[in-house]
Amino acid sequence: MNVIQKDAGGLSADLTRASSLKNEVPLCVDLDGTLILSDVLWESIVKVWSKPSAGLRAAWALRNGKAAMKSVLAEEITVDPSALPYREDLLAYLRLQQEEGRRLVLVTATHISIAQRVADFLGIFSDVMATDEQINLGGERKRQALVAAFGEKGFDYIGDHLKDVAIFSSARLSLLADPSDRLKEKAGKVGKVDKVFEHKRRWVKVIPRALRVHQWAKNALLGVPMITAHLVLDVHAWINLVLAFVSFSLLASATYIVNDLHDLAVDRKHPHKRSRPLASGDLPIPVGIGLAIILSIFSFWITVTLLPRMFTVFLVIYTILTLAYSFDLKRRLIVDALTLAILYTIRIIAGAIAINVVLSEWLLMFSLFFFVSLALMKRAIELDEVLDGKKIPGRGYFPTDIDIIRSIGPTSGLISVLVLGLYINSPAVSKLYQTPQMLWLLTPLMIYWITRIWFLANRKQVNHDPIVFAIMDWRSYVVACIAGVIMVFASLDITKWINL
Repeated sequence: MNVIQKDAGGLSADLTRASSLKNEVPLCVDLDGTLILSDVLWESIVKVWSKPSAGLRAAWALRNGKAAMKSVLAEEITVDPSALPYREDLLAYLRLQQEEGRRLVLVTATHISIAQRVADFLGIFSDVMATDEQINLGGERKRQALVAAFGEKGFDYIGDHLKDVAIFSSARLSLLADPSDRLKEKAGKVGKVDKVFEHKRRWVKVIPRALRVHQWAKNALLGVPMITAHLVLDVHAWINLVLAFVSFSLLASATYIVNDLHDLAVDRKHPHKRSRPLASGDLPIPVGIGLAIILSIFSFWITVTLLPRMFTVFLVIYTILTLAYSFDLKRRLIVDALTLAILYTIRIIAGAIAINVVLSEWLLMFSLFFFVSLALMKRAIELDEVLDGKKIPGRGYFPTDIDIIRSIGPTSGLISVLVLGLYINSPAVSKLYQTPQMLWLLTPLMIYWITRIWFLANRKQVNHDPIVFAIMDWRSYVVACIAGVIMVFASLDITKWINL
């Protein structure tokens, strides 16, 4: 019994000494890619788009080295520490270490002014070592600074990059954040790996989410002119339509990525948008930029080489208007809804150009009113989620606007039905349909669909995008099928059948 007590006492003393040693050895933490799932330098670069003068100054300062460039960006661009995507498991571990009395040091190649704001925001770091105007604290310089401050093997270090291998060789213990297999191997060879923090990125899911592949369904609007022009059996029209669909889809994904890059800080404060790949850090910013460039190149290559020249013109118009919406117009009251409606209408116009048919002005007017209704519904849904009485982040609407939106939105949708009725009664219809009277059956269908989706939106049963809701709603498919059957019968001479 005494022997056991002695062994237990010895073990307790060893654990106490080990704990004391651990607390005496500082834990040094990298920022970019380690503490956060992003990179502050890239976060600053994407913000330059809204402040070109800062970009020019930073580019000019680069001739004096990376440290000079980072100093200019830190001075010109504001990075909000509260809007950065922190690695939650690592942050929880660091808080526990700090509570146990461990000295935590933030060591980063990010500029000192930004690093200090991050440290102040988190409140767990006792010291900060970072880049200043003269020295870019990365790679070998970071290792030298750590050895000079704490001695060889006098610190533990958490890093995520192959550049950190040299630092791991001088650290007592190495902790790895989301390491590649190569980094694990090299870190294990030069030092002792104590802990690994994994953030699983399933690229097969992350990239389609970043591209918003589900939004490609909106480009089905390109096929509307083919249906209204009765060219459903035209093989050449189908080939051009598929090419147009691919081109628009690739470009739409590129513009979605640009939009998400521009809205990083705003999206991170949104209850749903914070989970987007770029906002959450699941998709690195350089990868997002690369994807946007590649998708744009392929889109315009298809358009220029395989589709009519006028289609390219409207693709350019679509690109300019989409970017204008992303950077400015979506913040404008009512202008945002009109812009969205125009973007949907451009798809219809482009579809007509792709298959070389003349588009009816009635269809354009119907499209404008119909999609203004859905755009306003999107804003009404967002306003329903605002609880603090403030306006939607990055938008021009206040919660007090919701009543007038709920008035204008359904009215605009019903006006589109009125336009449909006027079209049915126009002379142009008799040239395309043998029994145009059948088309009147479309009006109650449209009234049902529009009023129903507005009722559901008011009940908070529609997600933030009514188009996506419609894609997932089986009743919408039933309405579409019935509408298709009506149009087929309207194309036939039913009076002959009756006489027979």
